[in-house]
Amino acid sequence: MSDPTATIHDLGYRRYEGPRDGARGAFDALVWQGIRTMFGIGRPFKAKSVPVFVIVVTMLPALATLTAASASGGQMPVPYGILIAPQLLLFVLYGAAQAPEMLSRDQQHRVLPLMLTRDVTRGQYASARLLAMFTAMFVVCLAPLLLLYIGEISIAKQPTAAFARMGGKIGPVLLHATMTAWVIAGVSAALASLTARRAYATAAVIGVFLVVAAITTGLNELAGLPDGVTALLDPIQALRTMALMLFGETTRGMELTPPPPLPLFLVVLVALGAAGAAGLVWRLRRVDL
Repeated sequence: MSDPTATIHDLGYRRYEGPRDGARGAFDALVWQGIRTMFGIGRPFKAKSVPVFVIVVTMLPALATLTAASASGGQMPVPYGILIAPQLLLFVLYGAAQAPEMLSRDQQHRVLPLMLTRDVTRGQYASARLLAMFTAMFVVCLAPLLLLYIGEISIAKQPTAAFARMGGKIGPVLLHATMTAWVIAGVSAALASLTARRAYATAAVIGVFLVVAAITTGLNELAGLPDGVTALLDPIQALRTMALMLFGETTRGMELTPPPPLPLFLVVLVALGAAGAAGLVWRLRRVDL
């Protein structure tokens, strides 16, 4: 029964009269907004500090290596795997700092219920956030390797001949950046979705990677597990070893104890990233709105 004294007030909000793109438009908007969040675009400088720091710190060794190679007249080789291996922890830092900015903030500020009231399902939300994080992570991981690739061609005495000789190296560059982004994005997204507290989420991501590394080191030294087995158990060590194998580089340890075949590393890393993606979907299906 209506109240005869009720009044409808026009609060002056602007009505949306543009096109309505439905679920696909909402998905694309979530991906784009997530990429912007990963790089801190449109936000204060504090939100940009970690992305800028990681990009600068990972690019500087590549520039220094190319400068030294150019000064040597091409006599000094340009290492890829040896240079990228120490930078993997910086990529973990990037994922640990930025994943909560997307997933934890949406829960903390109660934005997630608003997103799910329309055409976006929980699975689509999880996929959009994971795709955004993977894309941003791929760009950051690819940047130093691509700089080395382009720089090595540019400093050659005959760039055309160098490009023809190095054409096959672009495959390992893209593959390693893809696998690094897939593993770190998947694990970071899953862990960040577990809590609305960004500090807890950041600590969880860093802690998990460090704890796994410590456990595998202990298994290697105390239980006597072979280096090849422990390299598969630790994702960071697996990415390091895979980088050396992809670019035909080696260490003394790899010469003494040859690592497992490269396809096995790829299978383990793909499975680890997929487990992270599945964990993200599982968690978001159980978030209370």
